[in-house]
Amino acid sequence: MKLFAVCAVAALIVSLAGSSSAHEEKSAQPGEKIEKSLAVDAEVTVTLCVASGTLKVHGWDKNEVRVRSTDAGQIEFRRIDRTKDTTKPPMRVDVMVFDKAVTPTTTRVRLDCQALASIEMDVPAGATVQVQTRDGDIMIAGVAGAYAGSQNGDITIERATKLVEAGSVGGSISLRNSSGRVNLSSAGGGVEAINVRPASDEDTFEVGTVSGDIQLDHVSVAKVTAKTVNGTLVMSGPLAKKGIYGISNVTGDTVLALPSDASFQLNAKVSEKHDIVSDFNLKYINEPAAPPAPAAKPKAAPESTPPKPPAGKVQPMPRTGPIVAPIVVEKSNLPAYVLRRVTAICGTGDATISVASFGGTVRLKKI
Repeated sequence: MKLFAVCAVAALIVSLAGSSSAHEEKSAQPGEKIEKSLAVDAEVTVTLCVASGTLKVHGWDKNEVRVRSTDAGQIEFRRIDRTKDTTKPPMRVDVMVFDKAVTPTTTRVRLDCQALASIEMDVPAGATVQVQTRDGDIMIAGVAGAYAGSQNGDITIERATKLVEAGSVGGSISLRNSSGRVNLSSAGGGVEAINVRPASDEDTFEVGTVSGDIQLDHVSVAKVTAKTVNGTLVMSGPLAKKGIYGISNVTGDTVLALPSDASFQLNAKVSEKHDIVSDFNLKYINEPAAPPAPAAKPKAAPESTPPKPPAGKVQPMPRTGPIVAPIVVEKSNLPAYVLRRVTAICGTGDATISVASFGGTVRLKKI
């Protein structure tokens, strides 16, 4: 499933070839802090990756990238926007981080994504950052766009203004006070999104987990998709006007906590063994009746029986179409989900909520 490709965001953080580093620098001594800065464009794209370590990124009001670390041996900048006018501030910058054991001779080989180091980085508030660590947490705040990937760590993003894509295999994801297009996925952790707004009418919000809970609080994007295999899914807050919500839960419960004046149409597919519990006065709509069967055609007059062939001769059977042998389907030992469809309207049905719940209860709760 598309939503379980939790490492897809890491593919956006690729090794990029480019120009030489801005400055040569000697390796740091044990315990020595390294700090490097570079003037950049206000909407620069900055990439950073390490093998292990915590990454902290903060947006500020300077058109400058500043990187600090006490674990790294070397930090270098590479301009990768391939511009012909090198006098202009770079639009794309790759931050290269090397271990203390790496000597200036060996830095000619691309080893920056192999470093074991925690990094703090300041970037312009209008920047887009692409960061990745295999073992470590990621914290990003106050930037325009954020792409973040961690294999064994938590991801926290705040105050992003244009877009967010984050994926973690063994950690949780938290997004707060942000706007724009959002895609969040975690295999072994929960996902929470609080106070997320659209930056444009085309923005979408997608979230998915394999074995983690999903909590959405005041997500006002008009197009929301939320899926989980084994977790509780809770969505609370007002619905967007003419919003479209697609919710799927395989084995967990689904709770929709909405204002008492919420107006929506509910299209639900639920297990026959579980209920829809609603605090709202729902007007149920009957499923459309099956179309009437077509009128029987009058029987044609029986055709005359052809004469039998003489004994001793076997005439071939006429073939007017393929001969298909009967197919025998054995009963499957796997449990089958038996679903029932429910369609109902609350109020004037401004928003549309489509829910598929295979093994849990769907609760519509007033707040």
